[in-house]
Amino acid sequence: MEKIMIIETNGLSKKYKKIKSKGLLKKEYIDYSAVNNITLSIEKNEHIGLVGLNGSGKSTLIKMILGILQPTGGEVKTFDRDPVKFRQKNAMHIGIVFGQRSQLRWDLPPIDTFKLNREIYRIPVDVYEERLARLTKLLDAAEFLYQPVRTLSLGQRMKAEFIAALIHDPELIILDEPTIGLDVVTKNSIVSFLKTLTDKTIIFTSHDLEEVEKVCSRVIILNRGKLVLDKSIAEVEKLDTPTTIKFTTQDDLSKIQGKLEIRKVSDSSYEVADIASDEVKNTLSLITGQLDIQHIEVKRSKLEYLLEQTAERRDNFES
Repeated sequence: MEKIMIIETNGLSKKYKKIKSKGLLKKEYIDYSAVNNITLSIEKNEHIGLVGLNGSGKSTLIKMILGILQPTGGEVKTFDRDPVKFRQKNAMHIGIVFGQRSQLRWDLPPIDTFKLNREIYRIPVDVYEERLARLTKLLDAAEFLYQPVRTLSLGQRMKAEFIAALIHDPELIILDEPTIGLDVVTKNSIVSFLKTLTDKTIIFTSHDLEEVEKVCSRVIILNRGKLVLDKSIAEVEKLDTPTTIKFTTQDDLSKIQGKLEIRKVSDSSYEVADIASDEVKNTLSLITGQLDIQHIEVKRSKLEYLLEQTAERRDNFES
């Protein structure tokens, strides 16, 4: 079966003028690359995690895919057409959910936004009602659709945002950190919902790699505007990412001193870093078995580790 590409970029770049210095009479500018020479393709029905720290270029890339920004180099095609020239046409097939921006009307209930979107996208009433019923059931949203948005909890509002974004049955769904600030139960509910959208192409932007792994089958990592990693989730999960154990104790560390390399973080707070995956269990047993622990946290900084590794490889290559 022939592959259908939803998004294709080739050497895509976006530069801005950035102030280098301010003189008495004039300002001196330098070129700043928000996105630098990115080539990638996304197939129909793929679930892609677009991951990177703040300032990595995620938002700029998304805006060029949507046709909001004009590239300064390379090319991009969305639905096999120029997204700038065909921005309005493409918008009919795209749904967007922003974690920190809302399309809902603050003083009106969500149902009014859904009805407005029905008019905008010219959805037949019977089709609209069927979709609304299905999405409401999947997201368990029936109890709050007729309450003013300002009275809703963050979790309820985000569920309503998803219904508003999907009511026109878009082919491409852009999710810009949609679970930020949500409690664990609501976050898991939305993740489970996203897994059911197997007939949709999803771009999930985040700085949380572990969250992306639950939804997506492929991850793309950006760093300082460059594409530094493009792998399947299965490949990423196989990577032996070092683990850090942080703990708080008032106990005497001499019991385990010499057995572990312990770094003091602050008064009564310590950490053991760069633990191999096959040593995590033994390290935890040693700490909890010998010390009176007040608090303990196990953290695998997979994103930071991958960024460090790819940066090192790039630096070695460039040198």
